Amino acid sequence: MRGALPWLVAGWLVASVLGLGLVWSHASAAGLAATPPSRLPERFTRAPGAWTLLVFLHPQCPCSRATLAELAKLLDREGARLATRVFVWAPRQAPPGFERSELWTRAVALPGVEVVADVDGAVARELGARTSGQVVLYSPEGVERFSGGITSARGHEGDSAGGGAIRDLLRAEDSSTATAPVFGCALQTPSTSSGETP
Repeated sequence: MRGALPWLVAGWLVASVLGLGLVWSHASAAGLAATPPSRLPERFTRAPGAWTLLVFLHPQCPCSRATLAELAKLLDREGARLATRVFVWAPRQAPPGFERSELWTRAVALPGVEVVADVDGAVARELGARTSGQVVLYSPEGVERFSGGITSARGHEGDSAGGGAIRDLLRAEDSSTATAPVFGCALQTPSTSSGETP
C-alpha cells in the first residue's frame, strides 16, 4: 500500500492540473463576435447628446453576472452620458417568465437602464449579437464605435479590454472604433435552438 501512495498522489496531481486547464480553457474561450450595423437602425430612439449602449443577455447564462457587475461599474462612472438598454433573450416556445431570471432582476436594478424582452432574439439578430454579454456602443450621431464584451473571461469581473475601450471612447470622443472579445453563452434563436438553456 505504501508503494502505491506516491502513484496515487502523482495521479491526483496530474488530474488536478488537467482539470484546472480545462476549466481555464473554457473560461477564456471567446464566443462568436457580433456583426453590428455601422449605424444605429433608425427605429432605435437616440437621446440627444447621449451615447447608445446596447447589451444582449441570455437569461440563463451564469457568465453574464460578471457582465452586469462590470456594466454597473461603467454606469456608476459614465451613466449620465449613456442611454443603456439591456435585451434579454425571450424565446416564444419557452415557459412563461423564462427571461425574467436573476439576470433580469439584476439588470432592472441598474439605474437608468431599460430592460427589454427580446422575443425570439429579433433585436439580437438585427444587431448581429450572437453571444450573451455582447455590448454595442453607438456615438450620439448613431455611429457604431464599439462591439464586444466587457469582461476578461467567462464570469470574471475586473478590468478588461472592452471596458477600458468604452471608457476611452467616452472620454476622448475621437472617431476610432474598438472591438474586444465577448465571453458568454450562445444567444440561441429559433433557428438554432429548441429552447434549451446553454
